Amino acid sequence: MDWLATLFLYLHIGGAIVAFGPTIAFPFLAARAAKEPQHGNFVLRATEGITEKVVEPMSAFMFLMGVGLIVTRGYNPLETLWVGLAIVLFLITFAFANLVQLPTVRKMVAMTSQPPPAAEAAAAGPGANPGGPPPEFLALGTKAARGGQFMTLMLFVILALMVVKPF
Repeated sequence: MDWLATLFLYLHIGGAIVAFGPTIAFPFLAARAAKEPQHGNFVLRATEGITEKVVEPMSAFMFLMGVGLIVTRGYNPLETLWVGLAIVLFLITFAFANLVQLPTVRKMVAMTSQPPPAAEAAAAGPGANPGGPPPEFLALGTKAARGGQFMTLMLFVILALMVVKPF
């Protein structure tokens, strides 16, 4: 049974690396898109695609491998509090990612999928720079940035619980 626990641990850690490794680049990509707004929609679509195709499925896989660890190592999440707390924080973060963060990014993608209305461009005059993104987009960007910060904090709190096993 020990080899099975080792396998679950290996897959759990590997799943975490694959799931969350790419997300470290998201704030850097967002900062670059803010400097080069013509590429903003691509960055949003890329982060949305990575989230849907890599982060979310691998997060679920990692969670299942964690359940395998709990079973094979005989942890009781109600008695081993660091395990129970890590599970609760993971579920909160996973729900936040799917119910708040991803819909926010999808709204931002939708808002940037079309060029500005012709009337807005015409009002700016020939050769002029349109007024920039609408206030709603900026508010969504702030919400997405704060959401990303929250999820990163949760990731590192969960990581600390897994490494330190404080209680």
